[in-house]
Amino acid sequence: MSIPEDGTPQSYYPSSRGRLTIQVATFLNPWTLGVVFQVLMVVHFIRNRPEGYWFFVIFFFGPIGAAVYFFVEVVPGLQWKLPVIDRWERRRRRQWLERMVKESPTQEALSELAWLCGKDGEHRRAIELFTEALDRDPGDLDNLYWRGLSATEVGAHEDAVKDLRALAEADPKYKLHKGNLALATAYERLGDEDKAIETYRSILDNSPISHAYCGLADLLAKRGEAEQARAMMQAVLAKQVGLPRYLRRQERPWVWRARRFLKTLSA
Repeated sequence: MSIPEDGTPQSYYPSSRGRLTIQVATFLNPWTLGVVFQVLMVVHFIRNRPEGYWFFVIFFFGPIGAAVYFFVEVVPGLQWKLPVIDRWERRRRRQWLERMVKESPTQEALSELAWLCGKDGEHRRAIELFTEALDRDPGDLDNLYWRGLSATEVGAHEDAVKDLRALAEADPKYKLHKGNLALATAYERLGDEDKAIETYRSILDNSPISHAYCGLADLLAKRGEAEQARAMMQAVLAKQVGLPRYLRRQERPWVWRARRFLKTLSA
C-alpha cells in the first residue's frame, strides 16, 4: 500500500466511483430535492400566471407551499400523455387511416384523417379530405367547421366564411358558439370588420364569452372607440368574480389579454 506525502494511506481516498456516489447522495438529500421542486413550481407559476398569492405561498412556505401549489394548480392541468407518445400514436393512427382511405374510404375514415392532417398543419390536404367527406354527407356540421378552420389557416378566407356562415345558420350555438367565433375571425381576416363586429355582438347577446369580448374590443379600439373597447375588456375581468377554479384556469389567457389591453390603453 502506497503512502502519500501527507501520510494518509491511499485506500483512505475514495475511488472515482465512490466520489460519484457521494455526489449523487449529496444531490438527492431531501433539502436539495425540496429546493429543486420549489424552483420548478416558481417556473410553472411564471409561465401560467395564476393568482399572485401563490408566489408567496411557494416562496415563503418552502417545499410545503410548493407541494400545496402542485396539487391545487399543477395536477388539474396535467396532460398525462407525453407529447412524444401522443405524436407517435397519432402518426400510427394516420398511417392506418391512409391505407383504409385508399382501400375502402368511408365518411368516418375521411373525416378522422382530415382532422389529423389539420392537427399536423397540413391544411390543404385536410380541406381535400373534408370536401370528399362532405360530398358523402353534406349535413355533417363537424366537417363543415373543421374545413372552415383549415381554409382560414391557408388564407382562403372567402371559402372559410362560406363554410362557417352555413354552419352558423344550421346551428348558431355550435360547440358553445365556437362556430360563430371562427366566423367572426374569418370575417376579420377577410377585411369585413362590420360583419365581424356584428357576429361578436350576436354571440355576446346570447353568452358572455371572453373570446368574443376580446375580439370585439380589438376591433372597436382599431376604429378609435376606446371607451367601448375598455368596457369590453373590463367585462372580461368582472365576470371572473365567483367563477369556480377550473373555469378561472380556462379564462386566464383572456384575463391576461384584457389586463395588457387596459394597461396599454391607460398608458
